[in-house]
Amino acid sequence: MTELNTGLTANTAPRKHHQRQRGSVLVAVLAVILVITFMVTRFMEEAVNDLEYRAMFNEPTDVRTFAYGMLEVALATIQEVALIDDGKLYAGEQGWNDPITYAGIAVPNGWDVSVTIHDESGKLPINTMPEALLNKLLEEPLDFDFGTARELSSMLADWIDEDDSQRLNGAESEDYLREDPGYRAANAPLQSLEELRLLKVWQDEFFDQAGNPNERFAQLASLVSVMHTGAVNLNAAPEEVLEVLALQDGWQDDSLFDGLDQPYLKSPPDRATASSGVEVGLLRVTVSLKRGNVPFTISALVEPKFSETSAGSSTNSSAAGSASDAAPKTGTIEEQDALNYPFTILQLSEYTLGGAETSSARYSAVDIDEESDSF
Repeated sequence: MTELNTGLTANTAPRKHHQRQRGSVLVAVLAVILVITFMVTRFMEEAVNDLEYRAMFNEPTDVRTFAYGMLEVALATIQEVALIDDGKLYAGEQGWNDPITYAGIAVPNGWDVSVTIHDESGKLPINTMPEALLNKLLEEPLDFDFGTARELSSMLADWIDEDDSQRLNGAESEDYLREDPGYRAANAPLQSLEELRLLKVWQDEFFDQAGNPNERFAQLASLVSVMHTGAVNLNAAPEEVLEVLALQDGWQDDSLFDGLDQPYLKSPPDRATASSGVEVGLLRVTVSLKRGNVPFTISALVEPKFSETSAGSSTNSSAAGSASDAAPKTGTIEEQDALNYPFTILQLSEYTLGGAETSSARYSAVDIDEESDSF
């Protein structure tokens, strides 16, 4: 009996060993299949994304044309709302801040489209603002001392004025030519806020040692604009800008929006100077389109020109687009000029969103939050 058991044990041991080997091979095969499945899935996802990106550039009528069409819808909506309100734009609550809904646009299936319109005229115009107002901005929200604020404002004034006469605390081309490498003062308005890295004192206060913008630069960028040159729209101004303007003009910023019949001003405070206004002067229109995982963006900076004659004023039957046949025509230069497009497009870019947006003080804790629900 002992010999029989020993034989069975001897025969069973190799069988179990072979079973364990087969089990290990099966696990390895399943692992390989899992890895291959994962790789194939990733490959398919990347291939789909690649095809979508290729479609983006190979089929512009599906993407780029639709995006620019949405830009035109946004501008048409802004103009129509302005014409309803006697050519005045005050704030998005007039109805122009949601052009897709306003125009009843049907978005194609599988596409995600959004149009945002932001009022850029709530910022202070750094190229044209009075030097005294710039000093208040530097001293109050940006927290510079009296002397440094005067240095900064003098440096900027010397940089953008047309002459080479140096102010007491300023610098002109002869100072910048001593740099390595040397350069001349622009003697022209700032083209971008990043240009400030070239100005003495500004380069130390608003940029790090590598020339990168610091936190103080980000704060400045939220309060000033190089493109806006007119009065600040108080309806779109952030809290810090309202405070600076109130200090200059002598009105109360904390009660500015109290007791209104609508959630925006239609006239500036009684003591307001030319720096303060209530109408839109500059708009950032951003069209974001996404099909699958592929994004496409248009960002346009536009200046309304509703005081001028709108498009279509020409009575010439041969004007562009009025021909009897279907052939597209661009019209002569004279015919194009006669259209009087009611916007000036100052910037237009694709795939970028423009600068950081700032929130209007109308929606902050200092104004009419609690009353706005009744409007």
